[in-house]
This record gives sequence, structure tokens and C-alpha cells, in this order.
Amino acid sequence: MLSTLDLLSVGLLEHPFLHYPDTRFFYPSINEQRRVLEVASSFILDQKDPSKNLGVIAGAVGSGKSMLAMKVASSRYLTSARASVLGLYMNTNTVTEPRHFLMAVIETLGLPSARSNANRIESIFEHLDEHNDELLLVLDGPPVDQEYLTQLLSWSVEHTKKIRTLIFLQDLNNTTSNIGGLNQFLGLYVPFRSPGLQEVASLLYARLRMAGAADPLALLPDQAALSIADQAKGSLTNALSLASAYLEEQIESKKSRLFIPDLGPRPF
Repeated sequence: MLSTLDLLSVGLLEHPFLHYPDTRFFYPSINEQRRVLEVASSFILDQKDPSKNLGVIAGAVGSGKSMLAMKVASSRYLTSARASVLGLYMNTNTVTEPRHFLMAVIETLGLPSARSNANRIESIFEHLDEHNDELLLVLDGPPVDQEYLTQLLSWSVEHTKKIRTLIFLQDLNNTTSNIGGLNQFLGLYVPFRSPGLQEVASLLYARLRMAGAADPLALLPDQAALSIADQAKGSLTNALSLASAYLEEQIESKKSRLFIPDLGPRPF
């Protein structure tokens, strides 16, 4: 693991290739991510057909879905009715019980805690009914419990689409089975393709610049970046892992070249 001093020694302020989602490192020049972001934004702002208030974005493992989901949830939207859309990102792998889902919605809306799921649902509906706020739920993975999400979306049908939901899924082939009865609300389905070689290489250079590198090519030559992109096979997760290993190897090599061995006391 590279230390802060290791990174500073090559002009980096932070590690450019850590693969946890961080929207500061979102790279909109990847065509597929930009396309999906535009389609998702149009769906979020579309006031037509309130019965279709659910969208699904599906793609391969490592294609950048989690980063994109976080970017969608953290973006600012203003509807034609001048309502602010409050985004909530939720990794469903970390949500073990339905109440956790509802508690997160309560917190996003700035409401006081409630003692039961029924009270939480009622509190959410009352707030959205009385205020101009709208809610965007962005689920990274299949919903942990469809019952409460169905209640929220059903209420939204009668209230001009005040609650919209986007679900980011890994499985392209079983999307319908993953969302079950929620299909009745489905108004958007977008297959999310993996990036190409040059896009992966460009992403690596962009992340180096964001991390403070004055000359990214000095740290990651063209051929090395393309080789990493080729080995990654379209997976951004794999690309970041390979690039991290390459960077660590380069820094360790530089340290060994600068190391002056102790030759012991010199004879007089």
C-alpha cells in the first residue's frame, strides 16, 4: 500500500486508482456513461405518464455503474414545476432490513425519526404532499424489499410522479426477474455497455490529473495504459486495480534506485 509520502514523491496529492466510488473522479468523457447520464436526467425531469416512475440501468460487473449511480443521485435537478429533486443513493448490499431503507428516506427528507415502518411511510407521504420537494431513489442493486418501494411508487402515480426510482443492476439477462412486480412501473430500461480500450486509458490519465499529476505520461506511458486497458477487458474495476499495481511498482523501483547502501566505515 502506497503511503502519502510515496504519492507526494511522484507529485500526487492522493491515490488516483482506488476503486471505491468517488464522484470527484467521475469522468464524463466515457461515451456510455455520458449517454446514460443524459437519458437518466431526461427520465428524472419527465413529468409525463406518472404511472411509469421506475427506470432500470443494467450492465456488466465493473463497468462503472456504482460511480454513475452516485453521480445521478448527487446531481441537482429542477423540474418544470420548480421543485427540487432530492436524491438518495443506496447500495442495497448494505441494506439488510426494509426499515433501514425507509429510515434512509426519512433522513434524506430531513424528517424526525418514526417508530414503525407504517409511521415512516405516512411521514414520507405527508411531507411530499405538503412541500414542493420531490424524491429520487437511486438503488445500486436489486431492492431489498419490494413491498415498501411498491407503496412509494403507487403513491407517486397519484401524485404527479413525486417519487422516481432508478435501479442499477448487474444482470442484463434477468432484469425482469430481479425487479419482479415492480415491472408495472417500468418506464425506462437502459443497457449499460462497458467502455472501450481508449476510453479506459483516457480515464486513467484523467484520474492521474485529478490526483495532482503535472505530467501523467511520466507516471503511466501510453503503452502501459493501453496494456492495462486491454488486460482489464472492459472492467473499470480491473483497470484501476492493474493501474494501482503498476503505479506501486514504479514508485518502488524509483525508491530502490535512490537507495544508497550502507558500505560500513571507510578506512583511514
